[in-house]
Amino acid sequence: MKIYVQSAGRSQEQDYFWQTNTSKSQEKVDEPEFLNKAKSLLQTPAYSIFIGRENDELILLVTGMKASQRKDYMGRVIRNSIAFITEDSEENERKIRGLAVFALKEQLESKIDDAITVEEKQGFKVDYHKIQNLIETPSNIGNSDGGTSIEMIGKNTENNRNIIAREVKDNRLPKETDSFQALVVVTGIKTEDVLKNEGVWRGLSNLIEKENLTPYDAPSQLQKNFTSHQERGTTYQKYIVPLIISLGGIGIICLLFFGNIIQFFIGQIYPNSNSFFLASISPNAQYFVTTDSAGKMLVQNTENNTKNIIENKSSITSVTISSEGKYVVTGDETGNVQLWDVITKKKLDLMTNNKNPNLKHEKKVLSLAINVSGNNIKIVSGGADGQLLLWKVNIKDNQVNTDILRLNQ
Repeated sequence: MKIYVQSAGRSQEQDYFWQTNTSKSQEKVDEPEFLNKAKSLLQTPAYSIFIGRENDELILLVTGMKASQRKDYMGRVIRNSIAFITEDSEENERKIRGLAVFALKEQLESKIDDAITVEEKQGFKVDYHKIQNLIETPSNIGNSDGGTSIEMIGKNTENNRNIIAREVKDNRLPKETDSFQALVVVTGIKTEDVLKNEGVWRGLSNLIEKENLTPYDAPSQLQKNFTSHQERGTTYQKYIVPLIISLGGIGIICLLFFGNIIQFFIGQIYPNSNSFFLASISPNAQYFVTTDSAGKMLVQNTENNTKNIIENKSSITSVTISSEGKYVVTGDETGNVQLWDVITKKKLDLMTNNKNPNLKHEKKVLSLAINVSGNNIKIVSGGADGQLLLWKVNIKDNQVNTDILRLNQ
């Protein structure tokens, strides 16, 4: 069974990264590609669980597990994630189900936390033997085929998690012929439609209004393929613009929800200004960034009430913040996309070591999105020139390397 652990160290250079773990070694690796589909169904900063199958392998991914003692360089509680990947056999399925029961009953978080300790050079160290002891199949894991194959979803509550835990404990998991099969998804902010469109066997989300697990009609494989084809469409106006608008809508909803808090802090920074006009909030609602017409930015952490002010000389037309509050991306009237380090308050040079320096927006930047995974950052920018650009940024030893790709033709 392959074991991947994601965590972070105390220093800024030891931001979140993945390790592979064996009895003989621990090795830092890029985020495994096979986790992409699973993560698309999860709000990964929150405590989330995924069980699935892909290409004759079983996958259990648990994210957002809080460390009891360890904090990062910004004083934030570190969150651990772990992935178990194994060949899809009867015995291995029982092991995955045993681990899943621990996760569903919220008994895995403390066990994983206990297995991860501070390591000065790498940032963290995993006790492989403690993880391995968890994998051994519990004697109470059944092997019945008597479970229902009817797909059901409901609100993410303790009662529903316990119901699924009993099902997973007593019965074998449903098996289809799909190359990718999402079996159990338990997460925070994911819509009912996202889980239904993937045809999850058991799905729980904080956004689902139904208190009890409720059956639904799962899409056929043909419908799944059609939906997937639509999602991969490259027509800017038809697919990408509504996506960016919808992401902006989520931010607006969050801003309305946290409006009083945001209004208070903005008042402290811009006491005599009526020029505040742009804002973005992180997916977990812990961080928000606001700008005024002069380009001044305020980054606020609502959890510990810390704030950083960043001065920018150009007028900003779009802004977004990374989920962990470390980076801010801005776009301006001239089409420039800029990446800012919130801690140092400095702009990171995206152009000096750029593989495609001539590829940029010719008109103002309208919308932005950012994803951070260790030293790798991905930025998507949409401009008034109709271009959709993907910025692949790698930061290593204080050097910034950039590769820009055009996503639409």
